Amino acid sequence: MSGLLLAVWLLPFAGALAIWALGPQLRRGAGWIGSATVLLAFVLTLVQWGAATASGGAHRALVTWIPGFTLGLLLDPLSLLWSLIITGVGGLILVYSIGYMWSDRAIARFFAYMNFFVFAMLTLVLSDNLVGLLVGWGLVGLASYFLIGFWFDRPSAVEAARKAFVINVVGDVGIMFAVFALYKATGSITFAGIFSQRDALSGGLLFMICGALFVGCAAKSAQVPLQTWLPDAMEGPTPVSALIHAATMVTAGVYLIARFAPLWNASPPARELVGVVGAVTALLGAILGIAQWDIKRILAYSTMSQIGYMIMGVGIGAYQAGVLHFFTHAFFKAGLFLTAGLLIHELHDEQDVRKMGGLSRRMPFAFYAMLAGTLAIIGFPGFSGYFSKDAVVYAMLEHGQPALYAVGALTAAITAYYMFRMLFLTFFGPYRGELEDAELGILPDRRAHRDEHMPPVHPAELTRPAVPVHGHAPAWLMNLPVAILALFAVIAGYVAIGGATSPWWRFFGGLFGAAPAVAASTVAFSESLSTLLVSALVAIGIIVAFVRYGSPAAQLASVERIRAESLGRPAIFAHAFYFDDAIDALVVRPARSVGTFIARFVDPHVLDGGVRDVAWGAGALGVIFRALQTGLVRSYALTILVGTACFIAYFALIGSAR
Repeated sequence: MSGLLLAVWLLPFAGALAIWALGPQLRRGAGWIGSATVLLAFVLTLVQWGAATASGGAHRALVTWIPGFTLGLLLDPLSLLWSLIITGVGGLILVYSIGYMWSDRAIARFFAYMNFFVFAMLTLVLSDNLVGLLVGWGLVGLASYFLIGFWFDRPSAVEAARKAFVINVVGDVGIMFAVFALYKATGSITFAGIFSQRDALSGGLLFMICGALFVGCAAKSAQVPLQTWLPDAMEGPTPVSALIHAATMVTAGVYLIARFAPLWNASPPARELVGVVGAVTALLGAILGIAQWDIKRILAYSTMSQIGYMIMGVGIGAYQAGVLHFFTHAFFKAGLFLTAGLLIHELHDEQDVRKMGGLSRRMPFAFYAMLAGTLAIIGFPGFSGYFSKDAVVYAMLEHGQPALYAVGALTAAITAYYMFRMLFLTFFGPYRGELEDAELGILPDRRAHRDEHMPPVHPAELTRPAVPVHGHAPAWLMNLPVAILALFAVIAGYVAIGGATSPWWRFFGGLFGAAPAVAASTVAFSESLSTLLVSALVAIGIIVAFVRYGSPAAQLASVERIRAESLGRPAIFAHAFYFDDAIDALVVRPARSVGTFIARFVDPHVLDGGVRDVAWGAGALGVIFRALQTGLVRSYALTILVGTACFIAYFALIGSAR
């Protein structure tokens, strides 16, 4: 089985290498190679289910160096789940990408990047040690830089890629600090070695280590205040958004906290910190989702909010609930993004929901797929998100966090509102694509979201009947993955039916250790009552969205309402609560000022000046010594004689002094 584990890890990388080497010859065949290698890795992961769920899991040693410093691969229930999602959902996204990128000139480069990204994520989740995890963590950041900036001839894409990379490097520094501190304290980098020595970690040191780990989590999983890169990452192709937001990168922080559950269990202050940050992120992401018009940015902020739920769950010690929400989220969020890609293709790369409307009749398949994902993400009864979100929210009460419970319940209502707002604006009412921007309150300087791989389209074509943009790509390449994801968006949550006796809870068993128990008196009411309360709040959110955007009266007045909202949007929403401005004022501009000072003064006058002075001194000494080189033997003999006399006189004086 260890050989299969190695194959799972290396197959996507082998696909990336093959595509890089043969890309110009492969053309669209690159997509099939990339998809096949990732899906084969998924099959091989499934084959190892029994070994992974056995005691200790499946293990493959790679490198042994000094005592306590060994590198290997580990497939246990936690890494098994992440690997299945990475390769399974990732494989579906790659198949979808064949159709989406059909006419792109750089399709081979795209699939090489995608396969490399999957390899980096597998490196992160399969490593049995901190160093391997850190390597995977860094490679994921590098791969995301490549993918977000894939269309590098667009300045906005380059800027977004650079921003994501820099913020993720901030998180890498936190992980590195934790690696050094844990190795010094425990003498090991393997998870098993660290957990066996966790008693060696004092309260203060343990909190610092957990805090450093959480810096990495916050950067990678877009938690406040390091979330600003996530909406900008929408500059990449839509399949990239689906891969980053649904199945891989942004959930790495959830994996890290779950993997280090024994450390968090022993540090209540760290759990408190993580829970609060997750709650703030969930609420903030939902609020910002209300004010967006770009369909991909709406989904980006919904990702930020849903990851906040996961972080909140694993942070306060409800690991199974938080990981369950990761599991269901992978399906409905990937489905939502890929369905958005269908709309963007159909409308010739239009992403603004103000320029949509009435698409339920034109694209019924996309409507039902989007509806399934929307009902799942809001936690509508019977859909996957209902089981996972309800488990996370009620876990706040079970772990003595009523304030976090209130935030989770309120966020559920806001999520229902902005997701159905998006659904109504996109699929209901009249089609608004033929209207002028000014009629909808769209400012002239709005960013144009056009995929560079598409040829220019005449505005008149936007009103024509449905015609596939990529006419040469078989429709099933994009529709089949969306259909599979929509199906799992409905059924995935049923693995958790039965609570603590469900297959989901039994699957993880004692993997996370025992979190400190909370007195039963802290639970204000039963789980059934909590479910009714949250469902009622979700219903209120849907009703408000229907009244404002979905009712017949609202549809008749949709243009006027959209224009009023566009022109009257508060500045705090337009600037996303000024996080970018604050980072620019506190970090970017001071750093740029220091760099300018060094470039203008320190570098030319101190560093270069010092080098010039050394060169001048060496030249001056050369002139002096050159004057002494006369070529006359008598002069050299006289110099030796005088020097010898000076040595004799010096030692004679020292001897007499003693």
